[in-house]
Amino acid sequence: MNRFCGLCGNALEPEARFCPACGNAVPPDAAQAAVSAPPSPTSEPPTPPPTPPSIPIPPTPEPPSSYMPPAAMPVSYSTVNLPPAAPQPQRRSPLFKLLAIALVLILVAGLAILAGILYVGYRVGQKATHAVRTLSQATTGPSGTPRNPLPGLLANHAPGDDIPTLSASAPVAPCPPAPFPDQKAARIPLEPHTVLTNAWGIKYGDVELSNEIDSIDNSIFTATSTAPEYKDDSGKVAKGTSNTNQNCNADFHSAGTFATVNSHSLPRLLHDVTRTRLSDAAFQAIKESGKVNLRYMDIWFVRDGVKPTYESGTLTRVEPNDVDYPMIVNDQRVTLPVIHLTGTFETESKDPRAESDRPTHIGAELFVLDDAPDPLVLSWRLRHPSFHAGNFRVEVVKINFPVAKPDNVLEQQLTQEKRAVTYGIYFDFAKATLKPESEPVLKEIAQALKDNPDWKLTVEGHTDNIGGDAYNLDLSKRRALAVKEALVAQYNIAPDRLANDGFGASRPVESNDTLEGRARNRRVELVRQ
Repeated sequence: MNRFCGLCGNALEPEARFCPACGNAVPPDAAQAAVSAPPSPTSEPPTPPPTPPSIPIPPTPEPPSSYMPPAAMPVSYSTVNLPPAAPQPQRRSPLFKLLAIALVLILVAGLAILAGILYVGYRVGQKATHAVRTLSQATTGPSGTPRNPLPGLLANHAPGDDIPTLSASAPVAPCPPAPFPDQKAARIPLEPHTVLTNAWGIKYGDVELSNEIDSIDNSIFTATSTAPEYKDDSGKVAKGTSNTNQNCNADFHSAGTFATVNSHSLPRLLHDVTRTRLSDAAFQAIKESGKVNLRYMDIWFVRDGVKPTYESGTLTRVEPNDVDYPMIVNDQRVTLPVIHLTGTFETESKDPRAESDRPTHIGAELFVLDDAPDPLVLSWRLRHPSFHAGNFRVEVVKINFPVAKPDNVLEQQLTQEKRAVTYGIYFDFAKATLKPESEPVLKEIAQALKDNPDWKLTVEGHTDNIGGDAYNLDLSKRRALAVKEALVAQYNIAPDRLANDGFGASRPVESNDTLEGRARNRRVELVRQ
């Protein structure tokens, strides 16, 4: 008969007193009870078995109070050590991501709106400040008299733009009728075919620009400025240009603004500006008080055109008397009486340039011809790093004007001294190509040779010292040859009557340290054999 543990149900051996699975003590009577069937209610009680001899039973040990019996395990079960299960990541809801993105977008939009509001406020403040400053500080004219700034504040301004953009195609108001200042008594008359040669220095040499007066009528002064091809300070080749510009005759009487700039982007006609010379009012202020309030106009290139820039200040006479100023007039070296003035200029009001590009405390210098009928500006200079690396200077180095009965000065010099110097032969920048402006002097040379058939001439070329000795020597020889070839080809001079040579910068007549000195060292000399 099988026996089973009354506590865990494990099968027991017939004589076992303890369960091998849970350790429970199994008394004999309990073991019998565990396997005997319960008595039937109608049967007789069974006869009790005979009592066996008394056998002492050891006490059953009590398990500790925290003891939990192990669960029963099948006989064939073996324990296997399994790795702990990896915790499964908690998946966030997509709604959380959408909310986070929405919050970021709202934040960015809010910052953009705030920045826009601040910028609009800044621009409005700038415009208000500019308007108040312009209205409260009236611009002064050449003689120091106040001038109403309101028309200048309102004219030609597009909405939201404090500075007008200038364009060559923009319509321009015509000039009022007015006579040009009388030139009969002028030392250097400004009349059709007068040519003023301006020079300005750059890294690779001096560039000479010619300004020829085309016409003067009862209201407008018209001139053409021609610049050669040249290499700029960055080493790039700038193409040659030719610009025709106009000024109102009335402005030569009263304007207080002076300009030297020429550009295809500018309107052909500029009002309230003079070129070439000061106005009568400005010159009168100098003569009466020894000072003048002057405004200088330049341009700043922008995306859709150019915008004007202005520097202004007071110029004061340096020497109490006139100073001698060397000049080449009608191909002869002369000295002219000039007034020398200096001062400090500042950038005016609002400016199209970035704040870092706006010059301040600009040294200004002016040499003006002391001649009331025609106060020519012979030299204009601004000293500031932002102006051509501090070297900005526009200077007249040659002047030619028509004379009623021109004398052949070259022929006179060759007759008397057997040598003549001419500055009236012009070449392209750093080249041996003759320019059309050379024609009057070439005619003089050809006429002298025709008038003196026994003459033979040597054409000598001379340069300044910019570019190196070897370069200048070669350039001077090529230029002398170009003059000879032009006389032969265009004026039918026999080749055997002409020789040519070049000396580069080895024979200067003046210092090469100044712009005007270099201009006079660039020359052609003729020697009678």
